[in-house]
Amino acid sequence: MTEKQDDFSYKTENTRSADNYPLIDVRYPLAMFYKKTLGKQQLLTLIQDKTIEFIVKEQSQDMYKSNSFQLFYVLSGQVTECIENKEYTYLAGQGCLLNRRIAHNDFIKGGHLLILDISERMVEELLEVMTIEQREQPIFSYLQQFFQKNQDWKRHFIEFNAILPIENQPFNKILDTIQVELSTQPLGSLFFQKGLVLRLLHALENPHFFTLRQVALDACKEDFLTHRLMTLIEASHGNISRLEIEETLHYNSEYLNRLLKKRYQHTITSYSKIIRTQKAQQLLTTTDLTVAAIAEALNFSTEHYFYNFFKKETGFSPKQYRLKHQDSKNNF
Repeated sequence: MTEKQDDFSYKTENTRSADNYPLIDVRYPLAMFYKKTLGKQQLLTLIQDKTIEFIVKEQSQDMYKSNSFQLFYVLSGQVTECIENKEYTYLAGQGCLLNRRIAHNDFIKGGHLLILDISERMVEELLEVMTIEQREQPIFSYLQQFFQKNQDWKRHFIEFNAILPIENQPFNKILDTIQVELSTQPLGSLFFQKGLVLRLLHALENPHFFTLRQVALDACKEDFLTHRLMTLIEASHGNISRLEIEETLHYNSEYLNRLLKKRYQHTITSYSKIIRTQKAQQLLTTTDLTVAAIAEALNFSTEHYFYNFFKKETGFSPKQYRLKHQDSKNNF
C-alpha cells in the first residue's frame, strides 16, 4: 500500500487525448478507484496491480477522458457527472457506463463514488466468449458497437438505476470481490477478474436489480430535462419535493412540470405516486421485509400513512397485495 502526494501512477505526466483532454491512462486490464469528499477536498483511492494508492486533492473542474471503458456507481450521497458539457445528477444506487470517446468530469457532493476502468482488450475478450443472444442485451450491445464501423455509439452512453431502496447484496459482493482480486492478485487472478466483470455487467442487465437507459448526448433541451426529471424521481423512489428538484436540476419546477405533462401526460406529483407505488409493490413481492420496514425504506412518515397511500393507489392493503402475489414472489 502506497501513498502519493501529487498524482497516481496510472496517469502519465501531461498525457492528453487526441482532442486535447487530460487522459486517464490506465496500463492494466482492470482498475478500481474510489472518490470521496473530505470537506472541500477529495480523497481518491486507486486499486490495481497489487497496490492501493491514496491522494487528497481539490476537486477538478476540468473534463477528462480515459483510454478504457469506465463504469461509475454511486455508493452514497450525490454525484454530478458533467458529460460533454451537460450535467447528470446521480444518487446512491445509480450510475453510468461511458466509452473512451466521451469527455466527462465528476463532482461529488457529500458522497462516495466507485469507478471501474475496464480496458478495451478485456471487453473484446469478454464479447468473444458470449453467445449472439447475450451480445444483444443492452449493455453488451453498447460495448459491441464500439468495435464496429457503425459510429452511432459515439454520442450515447448507458445509464442505470437500482430498482429497490435497499442494499443490493449480490451486486456489492461482486464489487468487493473485484477489489480483493485487484489488491492481492493471486495466481489466476486475471481469469477471475474477467469472470467477475462479466457477472457485474450481467447483474446490471437483471431487471430485478436495475433499470437501464441509453442516453443520447445530442438530445434536445426538452428531452434532456424531462429525462433528468424522471430519472431523479425514480432515484428518489418517488419521495422528492419540488424544492429538491429545483436545487438539483436548476430549473423552475413548474416549468419542468409542464414539460413532463406535455411529453408523458404526467405531472411531477402523479409520476412520483406511480414510482412510489411500484417500489412498494416490488418490495412486497420480492422481499420478506415487514410492512413497517417497507414504509421506512420508502420514507413514509408512519406505517399508517403508507397503508392508506398504498390502498388508495392499488385498491389493496399491503398485506392483501403481498398475499395475492405470493405465488410470483422471488427473493433476490
